Amino acid sequence: MVNLITKKIFVEHLSVVFIFSVLTVIFTFPIILDFASNAAGLDCYDTCHMMWRFWWADFSFENGLDFQHSNYIFYPDGASISGNMAYFTTFLGFSLVQFLDYTVVWNIIWFLGLVFGGYGCYLLANNFNKNYLSSIIAGMIFTFGTYHMVHSMLHIGLSMIVWLPIFVLFLFKLLEKQSKYYSIVGGIIFFLVSLTHMYYTVFIAMFSIIFFAVYIFRQKKVSNKTFIVNFSILFTIGLISTSVLFLVNPTSGDEFPMRTLREHIGLSANLENLILPSSFQTSQVISSYGTNTSFYSFFDSPIMYPNVEAMVFLGYSVIFLSALAVIRYRRNHIWFWLLICGIFILMSFGPELKILHESTGITLPHKVFYDTVPEWDEIRAPARFIVMANMALAVLASYAVYGLIKNKFSSFKQQLILTAVIGFVILFEFSMIPYPSYSESLPDIYEEIKNDESKFAVLPVPTGGIGDYGLMSNPLVLYHQLHHEKPIYGGHESRVSHETLSNTETYFLNMFHIHGSKDDVIKQDLATHGLSLFDHFDIKYVTLHKDYAFVSNIAYHNFAMAEKIHDDFLSSWQNCSMYPQCLPAVKQIMSEILSGDDPIYEDDRIAVYKIPRPNSSEPFLLLGSGWHVFDPEYDIRTTMKNSEILIVNPTNSEIYVTLNLVLSSLEKEKVITISVNNIESSRVNIHPTFQNIQIENLMLKSGVNVVAFDAVEFLSVEYGLEGSKTGKWQETTANFQVKSISIQP
Repeated sequence: MVNLITKKIFVEHLSVVFIFSVLTVIFTFPIILDFASNAAGLDCYDTCHMMWRFWWADFSFENGLDFQHSNYIFYPDGASISGNMAYFTTFLGFSLVQFLDYTVVWNIIWFLGLVFGGYGCYLLANNFNKNYLSSIIAGMIFTFGTYHMVHSMLHIGLSMIVWLPIFVLFLFKLLEKQSKYYSIVGGIIFFLVSLTHMYYTVFIAMFSIIFFAVYIFRQKKVSNKTFIVNFSILFTIGLISTSVLFLVNPTSGDEFPMRTLREHIGLSANLENLILPSSFQTSQVISSYGTNTSFYSFFDSPIMYPNVEAMVFLGYSVIFLSALAVIRYRRNHIWFWLLICGIFILMSFGPELKILHESTGITLPHKVFYDTVPEWDEIRAPARFIVMANMALAVLASYAVYGLIKNKFSSFKQQLILTAVIGFVILFEFSMIPYPSYSESLPDIYEEIKNDESKFAVLPVPTGGIGDYGLMSNPLVLYHQLHHEKPIYGGHESRVSHETLSNTETYFLNMFHIHGSKDDVIKQDLATHGLSLFDHFDIKYVTLHKDYAFVSNIAYHNFAMAEKIHDDFLSSWQNCSMYPQCLPAVKQIMSEILSGDDPIYEDDRIAVYKIPRPNSSEPFLLLGSGWHVFDPEYDIRTTMKNSEILIVNPTNSEIYVTLNLVLSSLEKEKVITISVNNIESSRVNIHPTFQNIQIENLMLKSGVNVVAFDAVEFLSVEYGLEGSKTGKWQETTANFQVKSISIQP
């Protein structure tokens, strides 16, 4: 008898997984047709970033490197691997790439997120209804809802929602059972939620507090003492285990500026977003976005499609079923779920209530948290709180379906038809067929680069253009790196300090930066010194990406406009109309350095240059520490209170040069001390007007020589971060301005 019951339960759960597997295949068509070649999702941005995480976990483990810090990006100093704590999917990916291709691994994790997101919510709803069909409906709403379907296109960590309803299920078990089993396992599941994503840790912690506050005063099957003890065990296990993750993976610090309130407002939901289908959804695509157009026209408001974060459409059928449950079928815990729905919808609105794209000036709880809770600024996308409201609505809707089944439809056939009709309506509302996918071609030359065992780095061009401060590279270069496996300049990570990001804005590397310029304060012939400069930076290959999809993270733009945004940028990139550093200019620089040699590989999307060993024995110049970004408008760089010029002598013998500078003091005349290789050389008066200074008979030892400039008097200034999307300014120092630096024998 026991074996029969166990077999029946096993078959039931297996059938649920099978149903959600079939629905996922249908609901995300045509992904299944290109499962091995195209990655499910919108574009390369977050997809390529997370594939790189899979690769780095594998590569660092195999080569005995530190997973938490990589100098294979932002070479040579590297960067910490931090920001979103998506350990669960990262290490799942790491396990699978031992056997499968990166694209297949991505698709498997994406597929599992959809299937088991539905299964998890099925378990939660079934705990209340004890009804197969109504619980399937709950799972469909939770996993195929707008939030999950949209984020599954981009954020593989956020797509793994299975642990959220399972954790909530174990919380409810504490109301019914005296066993410590649910406390211990619930604490472990809390940890699994934290492994999945930092945001979800915050969500379940908030949910748990609300749950405890409500049910400590409500009747339950266990005593308050038992409930408090069991809840405390669960919460303590969860918090202690999660705190370890925060300690090993810091997301903030003095080197990271606070995320601005403006960013939180921009990534929160408008009131109307709850009832307007997103531009991804099939009904809007086939109707030329009719619902949105009609809605905004009715209010005489400009039509603006929300960014991805604000795509939180709840579904008319889901709202109707939830209302029906509250009005007609008031089952146990219904008011709690209504409260959860209201609180988390309110949190998704962010710091200020917005209606029709405009702030109403009404301050919301998120603003209070932002002002008072340490590190709350890291929760920069409040719209994501909607996932917990989706869970509440899924349970409420299942109550309505259960009520209809029990009160209106007696036969199983009728119940099945009713469930099928309701399921079809829900799926049609949330449908995003055809679901987008992405593939990236790779040049054959990468195999040669990978097999080159010498020590070198790759320079993917252009660097910068997106991410924090506009100084990160497109994650496309990360996808390429997991095939050539060599360190790269620039890169992309969740949280990188401005100091690290700005390293590619120094002289020479700045020529290949999206905000950069070939002109700079150092004046020397690239035809003579270019190969020496590449060699100094350990650069052996330059990969020029022609089809560089710069849109400041296209994932945050409207999907219907994405193709136009990309085409407009690509046209500007190739015709030099958007930035001073563009495709023809880079080709010209490479031709000048390589004496007209062509790339060793070129196709429609990429050109690869191989850098030969330098053939010049002439000394050359670089900028050391203490320099602000080059200002092309005035053709100057401003120094900090201490700054350095590097003169590299590539020979094995001492040589003598004259250092020529054109500079001026800021504000007033001042004295600067000049030192060469830590030995004071001279003191010079610098005037507020530009003047020529010569430092003669500088003896250069073999290798790098440091000429340092120090001043007792300097200015404290606020310096705007180049390309900053957060509007942040940093306090720094300023000493003098330089127009020209050159050397002569």
